[in-house]
Amino acid sequence: MDKDVRQIGLDRVNEMFALASYAFNVEATEKRKHRFEEIIQHSMSYGCFKNDELVSQLISTSFKINFHGVKYKMAGIGCVSSYPEYRGDGCVSSIMKVLLKDLAEQEVSLAYLAPFSYPFYRKYGFEQTFERIKYTIQAENWPAATSVSGTVRRVSWEKAKETIQVIYPKLNKYQRGALIREVWWLDYAFSLTDISYQFAIYENAKSEVEGYLIYQSSAELFTIKEWAYLTKNAFQAFSKFVGSHVSSSSKFYYETGFDGKNLSYLFPAPTIKMEIKPDMMARIIDFSIFLKSYPFLKGKQEVYYLEIKDDYGFWNDGKWEVNIDEAGQASVKKITTEANISSYNKNIVSGSIQSWTQLFMGYQSTNELYFQDKLLGIEELVYSFGGRIPKGKPILEDHF
Repeated sequence: MDKDVRQIGLDRVNEMFALASYAFNVEATEKRKHRFEEIIQHSMSYGCFKNDELVSQLISTSFKINFHGVKYKMAGIGCVSSYPEYRGDGCVSSIMKVLLKDLAEQEVSLAYLAPFSYPFYRKYGFEQTFERIKYTIQAENWPAATSVSGTVRRVSWEKAKETIQVIYPKLNKYQRGALIREVWWLDYAFSLTDISYQFAIYENAKSEVEGYLIYQSSAELFTIKEWAYLTKNAFQAFSKFVGSHVSSSSKFYYETGFDGKNLSYLFPAPTIKMEIKPDMMARIIDFSIFLKSYPFLKGKQEVYYLEIKDDYGFWNDGKWEVNIDEAGQASVKKITTEANISSYNKNIVSGSIQSWTQLFMGYQSTNELYFQDKLLGIEELVYSFGGRIPKGKPILEDHF
């Protein structure tokens, strides 16, 4: 039976929702359908059809991310699903090939996804780029917090949404690959979901908002979904607010993006349960577009020759001349003639699109990638190039 891979129009949203509900084993309620329709409105949808029956699909949602002050177009890939009788027949692979080519033509710089299998998506140039840390704390081990001026108030979603729009973009940790959150996404993530979140904000003595807390509370577990603060007082106030639930919740749970640091030193017993887990994968879609806006660190004017190995992105695959000026602005040119390639070969730093993605996103250093043979070339050239990469592991709180 021949496969037909194409974009799916909004007229087939019922078929898409039915497939997603079956594949992810969730009840097809009207509320979930409404939420599904909302993200479809902001996405390109792709399907694999057999005799005009939708058998596999994915959606690519249009986002922007903030990377050290640079705004990049990013495709959030999700809802990858197939009916069981068609799994393993190459439909998802066929969709992925079409999607990557379309994204490149649209000059999208990056794609993120939450993998059901890291090895599967690695075939298409994706690589783990984000991590998360999970804390589970017994109520009696929650640290005592200092009383501070100002007020923590529980608020409605509409008030919390206003606060998130003010606080979230100001946080440095969300400027290393995190989403630029649009209003529709905030509603999708925190209001239209089946989860009943509660919200609190902190206002200082001048009634200025300096933080927000998104959480759930039950007798068994107090779950912190998002804890954002601009000041020490906001952090202390929320710590005290959470701690006030020790008599009503037996455990506390907090999961957040991991940048190499943990909070265990704040607890009276630093042997609290912590788990670091791999999270979302990422991929550079268009190497040239990505590097032309990349925030290289300032330094002297330098030229590097990079080789990109990309089996599913022929537009990236090959050797590139990257000229970085004193301000960190790069010009990028693909080396196409054999004469030029042979003269540059000895100075080329080579790696897969996966390794380059990890390096440029800040997840791995040139030292680590070179040591593990993920980047190949003259050692001093590799390390010199790494000196122009901005520091800081990427952080992502959103999933799709």
